[in-house]
Amino acid sequence: MNYYIGSGFYNTENVRRLRDLLTAQGHTHTYDWTLNARADSIDALRAIGEKERDAIKNSDFVIVLLPAGKGSHVELGIAIGSGVPVFLHDTTDSMTDFETTSTFYHVSHVVQLTDDLEDVPHQIDSYFPSASF
Repeated sequence: MNYYIGSGFYNTENVRRLRDLLTAQGHTHTYDWTLNARADSIDALRAIGEKERDAIKNSDFVIVLLPAGKGSHVELGIAIGSGVPVFLHDTTDSMTDFETTSTFYHVSHVVQLTDDLEDVPHQIDSYFPSASF
């Protein structure tokens, strides 16, 4: 299955670790933004944004690793609006803390995950029991 991972640059190591785990299980990463340098112009932002938008729409599922920045929350919205299942991973209380949670963490197509990052691929595979990878 095709997947996309959203998070912030400060979470690059976890994004890459999860990418490697999912790829080892036979999933296909639609776009690896961790290979990009930070954008330095509006044109670069536009090009990256279009690649990320297309990657999300071409994914069978999206994972957002919290904490995440504004771009990741836009990616969350693109996935929800496109009907792509979202797995929201958080090892803090930001999903359940009323002061830090978002309305969109609790809508259809969003599955909240709180286990160790290494458990995420198994949890995703359990969500799609009939899929073959």
